[in-house]
Amino acid sequence: MLFVQDRDYSIIGNIILALLLCGVAFLLLLLIRKIVITVLDGIEMVYALFQKRPIFIHFYLFKSELTAEQTFILKSEFTFYNRLSKRYKRYFRHRVATFLRRKKFEGKKGFVVTEEVKVLVAATGVMLTFGFRNYLVSYIKNIIIYPSMYYSRFSKTENKGEFNPRLKTLVLSWDNFLDGHRIEDDKLNLGIHELAHAIHFNSIKNDDINSVLFVDTFSELRNLLSDDSRLKERLMASKLIRSYAFTNDSELLAVIIETFIEAPDEFKSSFPEIYGKVKQMLNFNFANY
Repeated sequence: MLFVQDRDYSIIGNIILALLLCGVAFLLLLLIRKIVITVLDGIEMVYALFQKRPIFIHFYLFKSELTAEQTFILKSEFTFYNRLSKRYKRYFRHRVATFLRRKKFEGKKGFVVTEEVKVLVAATGVMLTFGFRNYLVSYIKNIIIYPSMYYSRFSKTENKGEFNPRLKTLVLSWDNFLDGHRIEDDKLNLGIHELAHAIHFNSIKNDDINSVLFVDTFSELRNLLSDDSRLKERLMASKLIRSYAFTNDSELLAVIIETFIEAPDEFKSSFPEIYGKVKQMLNFNFANY
């Protein structure tokens, strides 16, 4: 017969007590973490209320790096990157590398997704969210590239590009993307336009500080145009903003961001108040802006 001595029960009791203490310590750490995060969020909200931007944007324990080929593409073909300081270029490369790792690219109709395709699309997304702390646009998981215009089974139309939030999918036609990317001052940029739609939807669905500022500032912009009929009429009559912008609020936002990125000087001189709102939405404090 097997006998269990008193000391065996003592060991079991000590183990159970240790596990309970570990559990209590873990719960306390979670509580402390929640309290600290709540306090920090509150401080940042107060700061953002007055400054209209987050306290900080860039903080990385570990930075990812692009390959030599990817970095060459970025240096050769992306003007925004080349205007950044050395420190910001390092942050930009880290964000592009992370974007590439997190998103799935797929070519359709025989289109081959090359490193150039991936880097230019990723860099466009990173550029638009470079003033955001949470920059990956969680409502984009898949990026589909067609060689040219395609028939969309969702809208039942021939499209150059689209954003489908339900499928978390961004769709682009490469020839139109390239035209928009390489002609930098015509205020027509498919990549910027469709990514702006994705950022808009993503901001509505999230409550981080940049999303809140983005949505609130766009609301201020809509109210500005609604309250000042002369300003809206002047904007509509200008050659700065194409008429498609006034289809609905979503298109207004996308076209205004296209214009902001590609014609900042003209935009600022013609409509400084609207320009300021877009700059605030994107938290865009970089060279040339």
